[in-house]
Amino acid sequence: MNSNHAKILLFVITATIVIAVSYSYIFPSATLGDFSKFQPNSEINQIVNVEIVSSQPMERDANGNVFSFIAKDINNTERKVELHEPVSKEIINAGVVELLGHFHGDVFTATRVTPVKE
Repeated sequence: MNSNHAKILLFVITATIVIAVSYSYIFPSATLGDFSKFQPNSEINQIVNVEIVSSQPMERDANGNVFSFIAKDINNTERKVELHEPVSKEIINAGVVELLGHFHGDVFTATRVTPVKE
């Protein structure tokens, strides 16, 4: 294989990887994840998709901003999710959200919440 073919092959492989990573970032999967994959009391943040349990009340601060809610995973395991900042209306109205965070006991501490599906 000459050097031009190698360069073209390297470009095609790199472009494919960039497109795949970009697609998964722009269009995240709405498939629910599993809370049990998290190590108890680990400080390592991980990503998991969960469904917001709309039948459970959301806790609000003095200004009416939501700072915690109940979410369930693929096994219907429900856990309280606490946030460092109030959530947006997009998140409140979302059916499925992507959480980045970790557990402290039975409470999931989220550093980021992203709506995935309404």
